[in-house]
Amino acid sequence: MSLYSTMFSSPVISNMMTILDEEDAYWEQVFVVLINQGYLTYSNTSQKRQCRTRPFTGHQFICDILNGHPDRGYNHFRMTTTIFIALRDELVGRGLITSTRNMTADEQLAIFLFCVGHGVANRVLAETFQHSGETISRHFNNVLRGIVMLKDDYVTLPPSYTTVHPRIRDNPNFHPFKNAIGALDGTHIPVVVRKSKQPRFRCRKGFTSQNMMAAVSFDHIFLFVCTGWEGSAADMRVLRSACESGGFTIPEGKYYLVDSGYANTDKFLAPYRGERYHIS
Repeated sequence: MSLYSTMFSSPVISNMMTILDEEDAYWEQVFVVLINQGYLTYSNTSQKRQCRTRPFTGHQFICDILNGHPDRGYNHFRMTTTIFIALRDELVGRGLITSTRNMTADEQLAIFLFCVGHGVANRVLAETFQHSGETISRHFNNVLRGIVMLKDDYVTLPPSYTTVHPRIRDNPNFHPFKNAIGALDGTHIPVVVRKSKQPRFRCRKGFTSQNMMAAVSFDHIFLFVCTGWEGSAADMRVLRSACESGGFTIPEGKYYLVDSGYANTDKFLAPYRGERYHIS
């Protein structure tokens, strides 16, 4: 009794599968005989071949950039060489990243900054720094976790006794804004999400994004960051959520400058629509 007669209800289909199966077995025996007789040769294509063959390593690439012109470091990592070294020392000093046998702390941080600064894929990073994709991904995630752990020390809200920045307090042009402690705005960051979530994350400009809100002081220091909102969310909705449940507070008597996408309140000062506020 044929095996396929139990798998297929139709006897015609079961006979056809039996014939095809017998033919496959027949041709397999033919190829074995031809190979044994030397008429065919078997080439093993599974032999490993070295992929990263560039003459200089990723570490040498980083050393060349850090020791070269300052503009090269800024163009690659979106920060000056001095800030790069300071950030590396901070991460290493706190034990958040460490050099390994095959990758230094400089290279780990460079991989992370090059990725987030230019939005390149894992394969591009692997070719640029001459490491496998798994190694790139592992160290990228390690640096990411370390950067996130620094946020509570460097992204903090101003205290209740904060004073107005001298640029605002001492400049007569900015006298009406004497109680402003910073500016607040939202920005859309492109993201890749599952197809089922794309309608919610598609912004009004047509691409999938995350609506991120940030408050910045007049010293260009981040005071608060709110992430995770889909691109279709309105700026005011993100701000309202940050104030109600996100821990965003404003000192009494102070306020932030916002654009026309937000509402005017005692804590946020928005311009009148249609008016020009540029100082000549």
